Amino acid sequence: MISPSNILCSLTLLIHFSFAAVITASMTAQLFASNITHECLDRQEVYGRTTTIYHGSSVEPTIAVNPKNKNHIVAAWQQDRISNGGSLDAGVSYSRDGGKHWHKCKVSFQICDGGINQRSGDEWLSYSADGSKVYLCASVLNATKEPNTNNQFGVVVTISEDDGATWSEPRYLFSSMNYLSEPTHQFANSDKTSITADPNNKDRAIAVWATFNPSSSYHGNAQSSYTTDGGKNWSAVQQVYDPFPDLTQQGLSNGIQNDNQASNNVVLILPKREICKKRRLSGDWLDFAVRVYAKPGATDEQYTNDAFPFKYTIADIVTIRSKDHGKTWNPNAKVVVPSFVNNLLYTGGYTYDANGNIIGGLGSLMRDDQTVPSYNVNPKNGFLYVAYQTSTFREDKLPQIGLVTSRDGGHTWSKGVNVSRTPTNCSNPQAFEPFVAVTKNGRVGILYFDFRNDDRSNFNKTKMDAWLAIYQEVKCSDGGSTTIGFDFVEEIRLSEKSYIAQNGPNTSQGFMTDGDYQFLTTQGNNFYAIYTKSLKGPFTPATVFFKDPVHKAIVLLDNNYRTAPFVSIIKNCKNGADLILTKKLK
Repeated sequence: MISPSNILCSLTLLIHFSFAAVITASMTAQLFASNITHECLDRQEVYGRTTTIYHGSSVEPTIAVNPKNKNHIVAAWQQDRISNGGSLDAGVSYSRDGGKHWHKCKVSFQICDGGINQRSGDEWLSYSADGSKVYLCASVLNATKEPNTNNQFGVVVTISEDDGATWSEPRYLFSSMNYLSEPTHQFANSDKTSITADPNNKDRAIAVWATFNPSSSYHGNAQSSYTTDGGKNWSAVQQVYDPFPDLTQQGLSNGIQNDNQASNNVVLILPKREICKKRRLSGDWLDFAVRVYAKPGATDEQYTNDAFPFKYTIADIVTIRSKDHGKTWNPNAKVVVPSFVNNLLYTGGYTYDANGNIIGGLGSLMRDDQTVPSYNVNPKNGFLYVAYQTSTFREDKLPQIGLVTSRDGGHTWSKGVNVSRTPTNCSNPQAFEPFVAVTKNGRVGILYFDFRNDDRSNFNKTKMDAWLAIYQEVKCSDGGSTTIGFDFVEEIRLSEKSYIAQNGPNTSQGFMTDGDYQFLTTQGNNFYAIYTKSLKGPFTPATVFFKDPVHKAIVLLDNNYRTAPFVSIIKNCKNGADLILTKKLK
């Protein structure tokens, strides 16, 4: 679990602008080549802090495949990650030949390049049911106050009607002011956006996120905006779920409104098909979320100051149901995974006291947000899956990948089982960062990462790999070898060679080689994985780009090519799965 001090979105920054600064000209040619000028980078100053812009680094990718044409693929990611939140822009590419060749395109996010804001992040893609359009949702913010708009923080959506080649002007679904224009911290802040197009209706889609209002609060509600006309119009912001009354009624938390949130929201939409009990699903919309909240009896101070290893913080996974296409939501959540023990990820594992309790970490802290599960649904039969990182499967509490399933439309859920294939006896058996997807023929794929090829000889150079574990659904009356409805089929290594975890951008929450999430989707019986790998050094030191001695602020420019997105396509054959293509997107 994350510390409450890190619960607020990493994009929530107390960022200011100063006209009094010392600028060091460096690497100008490459910056101008990407249309980002010195003047624009000056605005990334954060009072009292050092800000590093990792120019050339890509993290947190997303991918979507046209449901009517598997050759049309769109990918997006954070481009030029910034150490204390977000990135300079969104990288977007598309393919028209099944991933063999990729073409860059421009989305109007970066204000220095004709866009609307100075930083962006949390990109998420989803295709409409008829394949006529693809939606891209993102969080955006200004590091400094722009004079012509009050949209300083917010959630935006842009739409492409030509499979990713061109995009509409970004439209705000939610917005608020920033710190400079609201010094009492009473502005609202959004976190972890996602968007889902309705597979049952070509004109419907919904974006969801968590809102902290005011931004200084630790209380976050799930909110949304939806369209019923293919993105021409969007609803006013709707409340999906407020965790406070639900948790209080059940006596699960400490009864303090400030000390709970519902974040990492993703909506899944059920098909209208027969399932195991011969009932028909009604096409309900399910918002999946992670609740992070204080233990009963904990004070507000104990919760808000809790740190690793956590004593006063609980996290669980829940779902909230809508029967009217997102207009209204049940105020009471259904627990999917009860309070699951999780910890920060350190490349060398943990240190323990005499009783086996974790007291610290070894090696490097990795940014792999431990409370970002993955949710998916089989589009044919409505079977639901939730993959999550957990410390419950091993006595030493090293992270593994858990999976739960529901075969009755999310009303009841199985126990959690370990689906990571990391050898238990390897030197560094940590598995993390899962993403789950399901093919039409019932193959369940789990994209994840581990250190199985690392020998722990150098905690500053940890070997990391990307994997796809594939399982097969079994008949309703059969639990399979996992006991909860599926059998293991095979595992595919996506990374041809191990790469170094610490070569990625170093952010305020650890090294961000993989970030908070990677992405896996399907079309037909094929898997499409996108993930970021670190690249080889040597790396040159970051250069002082901007210095403000009055406000003790420094902007550094790291001009190394540290991480890049890779796309792997896995063809699901009758007798097994074949990795048919892996491409690096530049």
